[in-house]
Amino acid sequence: MKSPPQTINWKEAVAELVAMMFFVYVGCGSAATQAGNDAWILGVSLQFGLAITTLAYATAHISGGQINCAVTFALVIAKQKSVAQGLVNLVSQLLGSVLGAALLLAATVGGQDRTTALGSNTLAPDYTVGNAFVSEMLMTALLVYVVFETAVNKRSVAGNNAPIAIGFAVFLAHMVNIPITGCSINPTRSFGPAVVASLNGAEGLWQHHWIFWVAPLTGAGIVALLRGRIISAENSATDLNETKDEELSL
Repeated sequence: MKSPPQTINWKEAVAELVAMMFFVYVGCGSAATQAGNDAWILGVSLQFGLAITTLAYATAHISGGQINCAVTFALVIAKQKSVAQGLVNLVSQLLGSVLGAALLLAATVGGQDRTTALGSNTLAPDYTVGNAFVSEMLMTALLVYVVFETAVNKRSVAGNNAPIAIGFAVFLAHMVNIPITGCSINPTRSFGPAVVASLNGAEGLWQHHWIFWVAPLTGAGIVALLRGRIISAENSATDLNETKDEELSL
């Protein structure tokens, strides 16, 4: 996942745009077409988890399969991504999210959207802002922790199976958070549907939208500072030791 400082990998940015487009379409699409059905929360949770697993495998060799600006933010803090690359990836993810939501609108226009807002994140009536903030922060922290330990940590035993663990983390988060907020844990996933649904006439989507940025970024930042930077330092030490061993063997 690590990118050289002060360089922009445009292939990485394009990969993030495409992956986010598909992620929003299939994830929010499952909510738009299944909400209210029997066991729909389980089905939508599985859809989001499988979507991340699939798209992470598809883009890991290009961008590391971030598909979430909270993950990108954490990687920047942990010095796995340059600030410049992180900002470019953020813009790409936002554009991909809007595009995915626009395509979902085209596919469900005419009253076929069971959520009436393209699966946008909102605060459920029975929960408080505090409830939503804590749960979004914690579940994002879970996701980012799994990313660092399976995909970034060179001591990980996950290997090429890291996307599976990451997908399961997304599944777990959705099982908890869908009844509370619809589950964001991904500000860029929340952004596109809110923009497109609002332009299509949906109301009230921005009142609590800040939660879906501040809480996930807070959770991601905490994990990056407490664990991510340590993993980055350990990885650097491992690289240095391997270089020394290679030099001694010559």
